[in-house]
Amino acid sequence: MTKRALIKQAELNRLATVVKRNNITIEVEAEGYTIRLHPSSVAPTSSRAPEPERDPAWDIPWGDIPPEPIQPPLNWRERKAMDYLMAHGAEVRVDWYALKDYGHHTQKKLEERGFVQASSETYRHGHPDQIWLTKAGAKAMRDQRAHRDKYPCL
Repeated sequence: MTKRALIKQAELNRLATVVKRNNITIEVEAEGYTIRLHPSSVAPTSSRAPEPERDPAWDIPWGDIPPEPIQPPLNWRERKAMDYLMAHGAEVRVDWYALKDYGHHTQKKLEERGFVQASSETYRHGHPDQIWLTKAGAKAMRDQRAHRDKYPCL
């Protein structure tokens, strides 16, 4: 079943005739909708909303965006661990069990990159007692954040 029209065609034609004859703008509100009739085919510029300003950082072509500083990119476990360690700072020792979703494989990958170091003392099941972010890891994360701030479209 079709919905009843907000305003009838005959009424629109009558209003359009009045608008053209008297060179005025008429506005009709019906059921939460606003219908404006202007004397010319183009609406006056004063009633238009201003154009939103475009952020040039979002208009960069994909080909012009340089690759991220950390290559290959960190996976979600590495990123989570690095964010946690960055919150504590470089060279600040953190207990191993404080890091969630952090296992031997993630530790090995971050150590190979030179981003973290682990104590030689082991906790349970061969896990290191403490882990800390190296200065190289902190610099890489700062560069990564600066890259993300410069190119927010990533």
